[in-house]
Amino acid sequence: MKYKFIIGEYMEKFDWINNIYKYFIILDRINKQFKFLIKTMEYEEIEEHFFYLSTELLRLIPFTENKKDNSIFLNLKDGICLLKDHISFLEDDLNKILKENSKTFIKIKKIRNKYEHEPHNVNGAFSTGHSSFSAMGFYCRNELVSLDTMELTYVIYELNKLFDKIEKKINRIELENKDELNQFNKIYIEKIKKIKIINYNKGYTRIPRQYYSYQ
Repeated sequence: MKYKFIIGEYMEKFDWINNIYKYFIILDRINKQFKFLIKTMEYEEIEEHFFYLSTELLRLIPFTENKKDNSIFLNLKDGICLLKDHISFLEDDLNKILKENSKTFIKIKKIRNKYEHEPHNVNGAFSTGHSSFSAMGFYCRNELVSLDTMELTYVIYELNKLFDKIEKKINRIELENKDELNQFNKIYIEKIKKIKIINYNKGYTRIPRQYYSYQ
């Protein structure tokens, strides 16, 4: 069994599986909240779900922003990115999601930052919702920032695909390196299997990006 010394304690070879499970839980909760958001038509619920998603999505894709040109970069020293040495495709896949949805992430971060640090300066301006679509506008001080479920669908759908890819990697490890897994690795592998994150994508409808206009 190989060990790695990390922050004052030993980490066994596949203990990163135990750590990635926490992010599976975050994504599972995001999907559950998003399903409620798509269906609800209540103003207060729409506002609550958008705030929740704005906070949680940034835990899965941490990034920094250059405000001079609105460019954004994956923060490799934060959150899930700290596990990139164990998951070879993680950095590239997260970067792809970030770049393809940069306008959405800039809006999400703006809402999240104001809501956390100046909640009195974030006010709902409008909301709309029906059986398959919701949109919400927020005044962040004097700036109107709007989000809708279609642009969030692009992000969440791709995150689900990425985590399904991670799960398949874990399944291969279980098959090929079973003797190297400790009892906690095995427990977390079973927990990850039970989530079945990719199944959420069956309930999402996406329009081709070329037909979607960001607000």
